[in-house]
Amino acid sequence: MGKLKKFWNTNARPDGRLGRLALRMMNVTHSPMAKWNLSLIDFQAGWTILDVGCGGGKNIARLLRRSQGSTVYGIDYSEESVAMSSKVNHKHLGTHCFITQGNVMQLPYEEAKFDLVTAYETVYFWPDLSKAFSEVYRVLKTGGVFTFSYGDERSSTMRYWANEIEAMHIYPLDEIKKLLVDVGFSDLKITVKGGYTVNFTMHKTSY
Repeated sequence: MGKLKKFWNTNARPDGRLGRLALRMMNVTHSPMAKWNLSLIDFQAGWTILDVGCGGGKNIARLLRRSQGSTVYGIDYSEESVAMSSKVNHKHLGTHCFITQGNVMQLPYEEAKFDLVTAYETVYFWPDLSKAFSEVYRVLKTGGVFTFSYGDERSSTMRYWANEIEAMHIYPLDEIKKLLVDVGFSDLKITVKGGYTVNFTMHKTSY
């Protein structure tokens, strides 16, 4: 594996020096997409929020600002991501921010805990979307919101990255939609920006 491809592959699970560099880049390059996605949410004060695949921690900081008095949890299966997210949000750790190393396939939280669950540029790396979506559904409160970003699989950019990053898999949008509906989500809205970035936002309407 060439050096550049090795670097790109750290995006799946950042580790070591290359992983730290990748996380710093993500905090910058993912910002426009994240800000757009967050602008689509009707934030309420005092929410309990979970950011799955919290990466470099910038989205946790944004979530803390958007929902005044909120408590934001972050989870990532990369030790480097947990360390950087904790550093970025150190002023709020232990009070309004809690960051854990873990896996979306088995979220370490009780049922109906969160008002909002977010996941930005990470769904590509979930090994079983149906199980992961079921876990998100389980930890959401009734009426809670799940929102995540995704790159349209029809774009040449997404096909390029899927070829470069071994652990990355892109799914047709209709397949993702069906999986979400099958899990139980409703009021599903799909918003596309620039023919590339896709936002999925939906609600849990029953337990």
